Amino acid sequence: MKELHVLLDYENVQPSLEALAKLAPGFADVWLFHGPHQAKQAQALAASHARVTLVPHSGKGKNALDFHLSFYLGYVAAKHPDAELVVVANDKGYDSMIEHAKALGFTAKRVGFKALAVKKAAVAKPASPTAAPVVAKKVAAKKAVAKKAVAKQAVPKPAAPAKAVPAKKAPAAKKAPTVKKAVVKKAAAPKPAKVTPPVKVPKTKPASPVKASSTPEAKLLARIAKGLAKMGDKAPTKFKSFLNALKPMLDKNSTAADIEAMAQTLQTKGVVQVQDGVVTYAG
Repeated sequence: MKELHVLLDYENVQPSLEALAKLAPGFADVWLFHGPHQAKQAQALAASHARVTLVPHSGKGKNALDFHLSFYLGYVAAKHPDAELVVVANDKGYDSMIEHAKALGFTAKRVGFKALAVKKAAVAKPASPTAAPVVAKKVAAKKAVAKKAVAKQAVPKPAAPAKAVPAKKAPAAKKAPTVKKAVVKKAAAPKPAKVTPPVKVPKTKPASPVKASSTPEAKLLARIAKGLAKMGDKAPTKFKSFLNALKPMLDKNSTAADIEAMAQTLQTKGVVQVQDGVVTYAG
């Protein structure tokens, strides 16, 4: 019969010696790999069996213990090439290493372990013997109070006798005010209105369309009015032609808006009149 060596990942699973004996019956040695958090539990397990060897790992890293166990698997396989190697862990990451060991001719396998969770049944606490009478007394007292409240509400209170209200005296009727006779005064005859004689309005001469002034604007307006008067019958009668005629009379830097403003001023001053696009001149 081959020797059986167990390599236990105690960080991953924590079986008891009895459970370990069922997983690997007749094991010769147990190599127990643990971290600092399982140190006390691992030492207690090692103290109960002489063939349990503790292999603590002090390195930091996610898979530090896995690398320790892999190294020892190669070490035990080299020392006992005919032995059977059993890795006890639920970590399937060991399977690739075990398949490689088997390919090299070694007998190796991985065995998982599931701890059975034991649930404690809830034990009902026995009721104290004095609890029932106390509860019964409290219930009876509440019922008695409720009955008294209902009895008070059921008995109606006698209604108070109605007080006689003395009748109020009706107020004495007020005397109707005496009606004075209206005195009709004779209306005074209207006096004849005075007729005022008509006021004679002196005849005035018509004002000239543009009065001469000392301001530059007034001088410009008088000059344009004079220029239009000189044109006589040749003065333009269409509004567009009229604007073209005003252009040379203004400053050379004058814009179209300035020309239209001057045309509006000439209309306001009565020099020209524009109706339906036709220009007429005062005169």
